[in-house]
Amino acid sequence: MKLSSFFARAFGRLRFALWGERLGLGRPIPPAALDHEYESGAWDHFFAPSELPRHEVLLELIRSVSLRPRVLDLGCGSGRLASLLPPTATTGYLGVDVSAAGLARARSLALPHGDFVQANFESWMPPIGLFDVIVFNECLGYAPDPLRTARRFAATLRPGGALAVSHFQSSNHIAFWHRLGQHFDFSESRVVTNSAGQIWDVRLLRSRP
Repeated sequence: MKLSSFFARAFGRLRFALWGERLGLGRPIPPAALDHEYESGAWDHFFAPSELPRHEVLLELIRSVSLRPRVLDLGCGSGRLASLLPPTATTGYLGVDVSAAGLARARSLALPHGDFVQANFESWMPPIGLFDVIVFNECLGYAPDPLRTARRFAATLRPGGALAVSHFQSSNHIAFWHRLGQHFDFSESRVVTNSAGQIWDVRLLRSRP
């Protein structure tokens, strides 16, 4: 690890500990660390039955926006959400993730619909007016400022579009949702608990006029 990268990560941890968590801010994970997690099998549990309740609610909220929406799946990782979307359920799917290792697993699924692109959603933007639903499935909480990131992507949605956000109930989940609530209405809000007692909030976000 380069010295500059080490100090950047150390500063990020300190910033998050001192005020980031309290303000609903996030702490990014370096791509190399994500690659290691996927390569080591640490994220294989995304395909386990314990993750299915959260994904089922996400799919329900996606379908509530449009019968056959065009979906942008940010932080798509190894493609679990894409694998649960029937080809006839959308008019298009694009998965975006910063991890090459995660995307390699997603592409290995050989899904008959959609595409996957390697990019960091903090610097990448989709064409305006292309997508009906933009999904942040357990990834918006890693953005330095989740509200800023969510607003930037919401501005690109088709008329009537929405953001679908899943966020694990951890030490900062109340502050996280409070921050997003400064700009968004939560038109749908579900609490999902799996058999292991893990809890997620899954919400549909719409920008206030």
